[in-house]
Amino acid sequence: MSEIVEASDVRNTEPSVKDVLKFIGRKGMSDILYCLEKEPKRFSQIMFETKLNPSILDRHLKVLLKFGLVVKDGNFYRLTESGIRVVETIDELLEVFRKNLD
Repeated sequence: MSEIVEASDVRNTEPSVKDVLKFIGRKGMSDILYCLEKEPKRFSQIMFETKLNPSILDRHLKVLLKFGLVVKDGNFYRLTESGIRVVETIDELLEVFRKNLD
């Protein structure tokens, strides 16, 4: 994947672990996922909560939509089942790292 992931950059090939970690690790990407974890939100609400520049937020949302982690219902964005599973997986990874730090 390129340095900045665009919706048009998504290939039809199987992503590698490195690709997935780079995708999730992009500045603001996990912020968006966690922002939508509790309830659907409008673009402006996501922008306010994540403090992301509107153009970056728009770009990230397009990629999240393309990957099927987020859907847009009217004026609201919400996590899909896949998006919820990604957030849960990140939480599980965090727990593994936290346990190993103790």
